[in-house]
Amino acid sequence: MWEFFNLNNTADRRRALAEKKHARERHKARLRRKRAETWRILQKRFSAFKADPFAKKELSSAEKKKQSFKKYAAHDRKIEQRKWWAKFRKDPWKTIFPPKKHRIPGGGYYQTFRLSKKERKEHARQKRKQFLGNLNLILTTPDLRKKFGFGYLHSTAYFILAFILIYSIYQLITIVVASSYNIPIVWYYYQLKFPLSTYSPLYTRMAMVVIFASGPVASLLLAFLFLRFHFTRNTFARRFRLFYLWGFICGVNMFFGAYIAGVFTRTEFIYVSEWIFMSHVFAAEEIVFTLIAIFTLIVIGRIITPLFLKSSNSVTMIKPEFRLLFILGEVIFPWITGMIILFLTTLPNYYLPLILKTITPGLILIPSLFLYSSQKFDNIHRSGVIQHNYFRWSIVILAIAILFFYRVILSLGLRFS
Repeated sequence: MWEFFNLNNTADRRRALAEKKHARERHKARLRRKRAETWRILQKRFSAFKADPFAKKELSSAEKKKQSFKKYAAHDRKIEQRKWWAKFRKDPWKTIFPPKKHRIPGGGYYQTFRLSKKERKEHARQKRKQFLGNLNLILTTPDLRKKFGFGYLHSTAYFILAFILIYSIYQLITIVVASSYNIPIVWYYYQLKFPLSTYSPLYTRMAMVVIFASGPVASLLLAFLFLRFHFTRNTFARRFRLFYLWGFICGVNMFFGAYIAGVFTRTEFIYVSEWIFMSHVFAAEEIVFTLIAIFTLIVIGRIITPLFLKSSNSVTMIKPEFRLLFILGEVIFPWITGMIILFLTTLPNYYLPLILKTITPGLILIPSLFLYSSQKFDNIHRSGVIQHNYFRWSIVILAIAILFFYRVILSLGLRFS
């Protein structure tokens, strides 16, 4: 019997080896045919080149179609340019500075300067009435109430997680760099403390610049990394686009917002410009850098408004009638709630620079209140880019747990020397 099984196993092995051999031979034959076809094409091209070296390349049907599309586009551009020049010759001022137009709820357009005071009041009254009506609809409709409520909780949890993550990395990088200069440091939940006296010889000019610049620069690099993750094509990673967006905001804020906070509190990032330029309080370069930081945060706020709309995870929430409530519920209120929670976490030893760093994201977020109804975003809810996701309590629980452990572990201070 065992001999019979051995014979069967041997036959199976031979059959498998024969099949592998045939597969290799078929693969080699395909490669030979492919090489022969490539060689024939090369010979044909070389013969055509010898016959007429200056002949135009023969285009395929797809290339011909693409070329014709380019010609049509160039023709349309020329027509538009001619129209623009004709309009410019007729009225240069209106061509360069066209009058701004605004949409009204009932449709159509009007120019602001043509409205009387009474009409502006009536328009504002209609907008308030529409806002209250939509708010009442959300509060009385269980499905909408659930969507907006869960969206608010999700966004708040993501903001707290992103802020704690960026702030912890900011502090860890500062600790590592300070340790490389043999400067001891104590890490508390509200700030980093340097136990050495102010006049210690270890506080050199280079050490001060590198130590207090390392955290903000690392945060800025992390911000660009989060922005890259926000535009990922991975199906699973796209579910956390809102977290990546908050990470980008917190990272940018830990660079530009940290400088604004340093200007008013004379701590941390402000030491970099003070030691580089050897400047005094509120010197010209500090004022210039502060204005640049404020302007940059506002510009970033103008850019990220559509990203919040695309990260909504719900087509219903970003419909034109609900869009203001969406911006309030998933952008403004989560930031305010997170700011209050982070402030309460640091009590009783509140740290003013940290409080200011939780306020400065407002320079990025508040512009969204004025841009959500832009005509460019009118059809974003029909664009097909909104990914449907479900609410996860695990995100909220994780944010609470991280806040708790962050406070408990760092309450007595971690010493690095």
